[in-house]
Amino acid sequence: MRAAVVQAPGDLAITELPDPAPRDHEVVVAVELCGICGTDVHVLDGDYGVVRYPVIPGHEFGGEVVAVGRAVRGLAPGTRVAVDPMDYCDACSMCRSGWTNMCLDGGGLGTTAPGALAQYVAVNGARCEPLPDGLDLGAASLVEPLACVLHAVDRIGPVLGRDVLVLGAGPIGLLSSALLAMSGGRVDLVDRQHARLAVGPRFGARRTAAAVAELDSTWDVVVDATGSPDAVADGFAVTRRAGRIALLGVSGPGRSFAFEPFDVVARELTVVGVNSVRHTFGRAARLLAAGTLPTDLLHEPPLPLAATAQALERSRRGAGLKTRVRLGGEAS
Repeated sequence: MRAAVVQAPGDLAITELPDPAPRDHEVVVAVELCGICGTDVHVLDGDYGVVRYPVIPGHEFGGEVVAVGRAVRGLAPGTRVAVDPMDYCDACSMCRSGWTNMCLDGGGLGTTAPGALAQYVAVNGARCEPLPDGLDLGAASLVEPLACVLHAVDRIGPVLGRDVLVLGAGPIGLLSSALLAMSGGRVDLVDRQHARLAVGPRFGARRTAAAVAELDSTWDVVVDATGSPDAVADGFAVTRRAGRIALLGVSGPGRSFAFEPFDVVARELTVVGVNSVRHTFGRAARLLAAGTLPTDLLHEPPLPLAATAQALERSRRGAGLKTRVRLGGEAS
């Protein structure tokens, strides 16, 4: 099979590898499309500490099961699936308490195990979510990012009637805006790129702006989908007393901003971290199949596997919205 491999930080190559075979608990999925995520850029840059190089990046994908291990139940060749990329042990104290995304021995596809920027990927059969009727493989690569946003909404809690600020109008920010507006929040959206802001109203935003200061307001709930310490600092400054701040964006290691613990206490702020997905994959697939989100606005024509470097650079620059790589139909 053909695959994109990061041999070491900064070293990406398109290469031929043996097709994977499933272990007893695994299935092999023929990948149709793989979305590019900021995490993939961090993997290439070498600033995502858990990566085991060399590695095939990519974890936002859907495809068709082509081989099934002998211990797998409920899946057969031909089943269309999205795949939860989280690898967790089901045995540690965090997994046993339901916090599988906090597994003490965890990892994931595209970081500690081969990912989906390849024609085929072997995955744990228990992590496969069969696609509902009405959800095609072209949209299945959005199940993972939407599942992350659903986990964030679960962590944030009720927003009915609350003023909400979302920082960042990339795919995560736009999906957050949509779900928070659907949950009854009055959502404002900030991003420096006017092209991204233009679709904000379709994702539930009542107001959009290039900077927080332009809106001249404060908010009950602030959601950061940028990973920028400067943006997070702006968010802290405009959060109302007893407000909530949710951090979805992934920042590079060592990046920080100054804040006063006294200020957090004085305003009784709640700061929530959001890490990947937690039992939200099925809900995300069903929500996408329902067609209530304008996800067609996120998608651009996919690039071929040979253009993976360009796809990663587009993501790094924040060009467009959701960059994808097509694996289905790739010549062996």
